[in-house]
Amino acid sequence: MTRRTEEHFEKVYQAKSPDEHRQIYGDWAETYEDAMKESGYVSPPILAETLKNVLGGTDHAILDVGCGTGLGGIALRKAGFQVIDGIDLTEEMMKVARSKGLYRTLQTADLLQTIPIQDGTYQGAFSTGVFTMGHVGPDRVPEVMRVLKPGGIFCLTVAQNAWVDQGWHGALVGLESSYAVECIGDTLGEHVTGHTLQAHFLTLRKPVSSA
Repeated sequence: MTRRTEEHFEKVYQAKSPDEHRQIYGDWAETYEDAMKESGYVSPPILAETLKNVLGGTDHAILDVGCGTGLGGIALRKAGFQVIDGIDLTEEMMKVARSKGLYRTLQTADLLQTIPIQDGTYQGAFSTGVFTMGHVGPDRVPEVMRVLKPGGIFCLTVAQNAWVDQGWHGALVGLESSYAVECIGDTLGEHVTGHTLQAHFLTLRKPVSSA
């Protein structure tokens, strides 16, 4: 991996605010996909296939949470999904995604705030590389679940280092006990091979009703 790519990753993990992330990813947008290919970013197609299998098909509108330049959109399209909307913090990244013609809609959203989408809009949500160190933690899962229909599925990756440091196990126990989510799948697998980084591939379901 080149030193330039390593420096970008270091900046991302050290960022302390959405404004810092917006600046870093804005500067990185044009070369981001080359860097991710170089780093061995393998999780998007794995996660897209998981979402398809759990939903039982691809005849659903999907929200790509933290869509970036559209690597998730490519994976979702290859899995067979046709109606995909994307949200991301950085307009420069979405400009690249927009050029691919993968998404029905793209809009700016800060996951640390309320997502500008109505409750119960989607049957499925997808997010890879977003719930990790220096980005978003388990406390923002309920906001994604909010925009899902009852019984909707959220498939996401959580980097292994973030799983421990952000306390994901305990957080999920709490979310399940409050009937915010049902964790129906958790598999540890390859995420970024150039960093020898694994991730938890989580499958979360929105409860149809509370207890």
